[in-house]
Amino acid sequence: MRYDTEDARWAAWEARDRSADGAFYVAVRTTGVYCVSSCAGRPLRKNVEFHDTRESARAAGFRACLRCKPDREAA
Repeated sequence: MRYDTEDARWAAWEARDRSADGAFYVAVRTTGVYCVSSCAGRPLRKNVEFHDTRESARAAGFRACLRCKPDREAA
């Protein structure tokens, strides 16, 4: 599946789609963290922005989520 639109990314986020992990990152403005698509966190859509890479999320001022640990190496 391609995740090149915000709607497709949001759908993957809502479904906690593990196959989308690493394809994009979800940053939450209200908490200042970024996550992978399968994270259990459930922010409101208005508080979310999507990033193509972890580096992009970090450059925008977000830190890694302590719950899903998006900076760990893929298993």
